[in-house]
Amino acid sequence: MVPSFAAGTDAAQPDAGRLGCDLRVLDAIDEDETLELTSGLIARASENPPGNERACAELLASLLEGQGVANRLVEIAPHRPNLYASIGTTAPTLVFAGHLDTVPAGQGWTRDPFKAVLSDGKLYGRGACDMKAGLAAMTEALLAVKRSGISLQGTLGLHGLTNEEVGSLGARRASAEEPADWVVVTEPSNGRVLATGNGQLNFEVVFHGRAVHSSHPEDGRNAILDAAAFIRLVEEECARLAGRTFPGIGPATVSVGLAQGGRGGSTVADRCQLTIDRRVLPSENLDGAEAELRAVLVRLEKERPGLDWELERTVAFPPLCGTGAGHLRRVLADAVSDLGGVPGDESQGMRFATDASFYQAAGRAAVVFGPGEVANAHQPDEHVALEDLKAVTRALALLGARLLA
Repeated sequence: MVPSFAAGTDAAQPDAGRLGCDLRVLDAIDEDETLELTSGLIARASENPPGNERACAELLASLLEGQGVANRLVEIAPHRPNLYASIGTTAPTLVFAGHLDTVPAGQGWTRDPFKAVLSDGKLYGRGACDMKAGLAAMTEALLAVKRSGISLQGTLGLHGLTNEEVGSLGARRASAEEPADWVVVTEPSNGRVLATGNGQLNFEVVFHGRAVHSSHPEDGRNAILDAAAFIRLVEEECARLAGRTFPGIGPATVSVGLAQGGRGGSTVADRCQLTIDRRVLPSENLDGAEAELRAVLVRLEKERPGLDWELERTVAFPPLCGTGAGHLRRVLADAVSDLGGVPGDESQGMRFATDASFYQAAGRAAVVFGPGEVANAHQPDEHVALEDLKAVTRALALLGARLLA
C-alpha cells in the first residue's frame, strides 16, 4: 500500500525518513478488521433516545485491550460511558473523536437496520455513515500506528463519545477534562477536511391558552392559533436570514421541526408546543441568535395582545470557526492528497453541527474529516461506501505518523 505522492521535478517529495514511516503505518492497516469492526458497531444498536451506547463502547474497548492499547470507560450518565484510549505518553496530543450513538432507526428500511450488509461496495445499516464507519476508521488508524512500531514524539488518543445526538454530554465532558492539542472528529465529510461549520440551537416554545368548549371559542384562547401566527413569522425570519451567509456554508436558517397541541376537536387548545431549529453561522454567536428569535416573539406580542409564551434552549452547539486549525488542516489535507484523494479547500464548511465545536470552544484546534456523505445520514437504508472507509482510515493513520513521529 504505497502513497501516490505527486511526481515531477517541481513537486514536493517526502524525505526518506518520512516516507519510510508512512509506509510502515499504511502497511499496518488491516482492512478486514476495519470492516468487521464497522459491522460489529452497527449490530450493536445505540439509538438515542433512549441512549444505550455501552455495547459499542465495550466492543471498541475489547478490541483495543486485545492489542495492548490502554483504555478506560468513564460514565457520563448512568450506563452511558465515554471511551478514552491512547498510545504514547508525552505532549503534544492528537485525538481522534467520534460519537457512539445514532438517531433511532425509524421506518422505511428495506433491510434490517442493525444487520450490516455489504452490497455494491456500500455497507448498509443504522449508523453506517453517522458515524460508526468514522469510529472504526479512527480506531483502526490508531491501531495501525501502534502496530507499525514507529516511535511517537507525542500521544495519539481516541475519544468515543456518548450522547451527541441529544445534547453532546460526552463531548462537553471530554473537551473540558481530557488533554488534546489537535482533534479530528470523524463525522461524514465526503473526504473533505472541514474546519468551519454551523452551530445549532434548538428551542422548545410553548404557547399557553385557555380551554373552553369549542362551541364557544370566543370565550377561550386558542394556543394553536397563537403558535400558527408565530410559525408565519418564523417563515418570514428564515427569508430574512437567507441574506446572511458565510463562505462555503451558505445562509443562516431557522425552521419548525415539531408542533404538538390541543386535546381534541371539541375543546379549544390551551397549550401548543413547537420545536425550533436555528443554524448559527461561524460569523454569529449562540446568544445573538437566541435574542433574534426572542425578538420575533416580542413582535408577536404586539400583534396578539395577551400572548403567553415560554422559550427554553434544549440543544446548543457553538459554531466551528476554524480557530487555530490551520496547521492540523494542512497536514491532514496533504495526507489525503498524497493518497490520491481530494481534501477540498479552506473555503468549504459544513451546514451541520458536530462535537468539534466543543473541542474548539475549549481551546483545541479541531477539524472534521470522516467517511461517507452526510446526505446519507438519518434516513432509511443509511450506508457508507467501502472505499470511503478505507481512504479515511489511511489518511488518519498518515496524520498520526506525520504529526507525532
